[in-house]
Amino acid sequence: MRVRIVRRGGFAGVALEAIVDTAELGEPDAASVESQLRSLPWGRSAVAPSHPDQFSYELTTLGEPGAPSVVLPEDQLSPPLARLFDERKTIRRTRG
Repeated sequence: MRVRIVRRGGFAGVALEAIVDTAELGEPDAASVESQLRSLPWGRSAVAPSHPDQFSYELTTLGEPGAPSVVLPEDQLSPPLARLFDERKTIRRTRG
């Protein structure tokens, strides 16, 4: 399962992006991450941030026509998914 994660918000407003491919993870990590991804509320409307500088994470599945997305505030992204994002993030040169 391939997923793009884009983090927006924060004080600087710099967007960061990561691509996560669970095929690159070893077991049992791949199965755990796929389970967490499947449990997300795909297609749900974005939730308003609870404070002005809060990060939001937009996750989009890749490789599927009409790929679903979900936007989560930072406090709703699981620690394992947040760790994967931090390990793979790159700066996008757009403000968001």
